[in-house]
Amino acid sequence: MQGILVLGRILFIVLIYLFLFRILTALLADLQLKGLIRREDKDFGRLEVLTGGELLPKGRVFRVDPKGLKMGRGKNNDVVLADHFASQDHALVRHLKGVTTLEDLGSTNGTWVNGERVHSSVQLVAGDYVKIGSITFQYSRWQNESSKL
Repeated sequence: MQGILVLGRILFIVLIYLFLFRILTALLADLQLKGLIRREDKDFGRLEVLTGGELLPKGRVFRVDPKGLKMGRGKNNDVVLADHFASQDHALVRHLKGVTTLEDLGSTNGTWVNGERVHSSVQLVAGDYVKIGSITFQYSRWQNESSKL
C-alpha cells in the first residue's frame, strides 16, 4: 500500500514537470513568432556588395540559404547583375553539407575569387572577394562579420 502512494506521488511530480515544460515551450514559440526572441539564423553565409552600381548599391547584402543564390544578368536570377560583362546565367553560390561553394555557369567573361578566375566549383571562406564584371562582393559566414576582414 505504501509503495502505491510513493509511486502515485512520483507520477504526480512528473506530470507537474511535464505541464511546466509544455507551458515554457509554448511561451518560447510565441515569443519567437512575435520576433522578441531570434531563432538561430538559417542562412549559411552572405554576399555583401562592395562595388556595384545603381541597382546594387554598396552595402547591399544577399543571404545564402539552402536553395542557393543564382547570379546573372537575366531577370530569373536571385541576384540580378546590371552589368554588360555579366552573362544571363553567370554563377551559382550553394551551401551543401556545411560548405559554401561558388560555381561559374559557363559565363563568357568569367567569375573571379580573390583575383583568380574560377574554372570549377570553389569553396568560399570568410573574407573572399567575388568579382563578376565590375561588381565585387565579399563573402562572410555570419551577419556580424565585417566587410573589413
